[in-house]
Amino acid sequence: MTSGLYWLAGTCVAILVAAMISIGRSGAGWGVWFCYMTGRLQTRIFCRWKANNACPFPEEGPAIIVANHTSPVDPVIVWMRHFASFRKYRIRVIGFMMAREYYLQRGPVGWVCRTMQSIPVARAGRDMGPVKEALKRLEAGHLLGLFPEGRLNDKSPDSQLLAGGTGVAWLALKSRVPVIPVFIHNAPRSKSMIRVFFKFTRTSVTYGEPLDLSKWYDTKLSHEVLSAATDQIMSAIAQLGGIEYSSAFREYKVENTSNECSD
Repeated sequence: MTSGLYWLAGTCVAILVAAMISIGRSGAGWGVWFCYMTGRLQTRIFCRWKANNACPFPEEGPAIIVANHTSPVDPVIVWMRHFASFRKYRIRVIGFMMAREYYLQRGPVGWVCRTMQSIPVARAGRDMGPVKEALKRLEAGHLLGLFPEGRLNDKSPDSQLLAGGTGVAWLALKSRVPVIPVFIHNAPRSKSMIRVFFKFTRTSVTYGEPLDLSKWYDTKLSHEVLSAATDQIMSAIAQLGGIEYSSAFREYKVENTSNECSD
């Protein structure tokens, strides 16, 4: 009995030491480390996550990561193994824009949103504060995650992207940081925000190379310019997934961005 207790205590100490070493190596703090390890466990067991090619996310400096959006699990899927091509292992936070009500929730949901440095956005979408905060994050060298479709695509997730919002183009052209497209294949879907995280699928991601938007850097950020840049971004995402993209734009939640935030 005593030897069994010693073995259990020794195992617990070993696990704790290993966790402390891993947290230290990650350079991200225990909260972010815990979120990553929990996400890794979830995507391995339930999503059976795999990458179809090498992840090009930068080891240092800012970038905008854009992806299709068919599941509440998408931010976790995009985040997994983001450090695969880094010279030295470290966990980088990808701050996603997220509905304000989740960010302000008490309990684990709100804690995760805040720990992961999400940017809360009101569903009405008229407040420019989140867009300005996103630009500040990029200027400070952080990674920003965006789903340009603006909502879950439950109409044509396997055949066509929803029309993209021009806010992503405004951020890209204003910040002049790399824009990296990602396509998520076969993400878990469910009407339940809880069950979707425990649904078995075979999910994979395909990464694209950073997009060259430099031809618009020194132009006025008019609706036409933002629409054309958004078209290029959305077409790149669609091409990675082998699906279609229509440039019939819907009204974006942060409409008139170029007028309200121009210098």
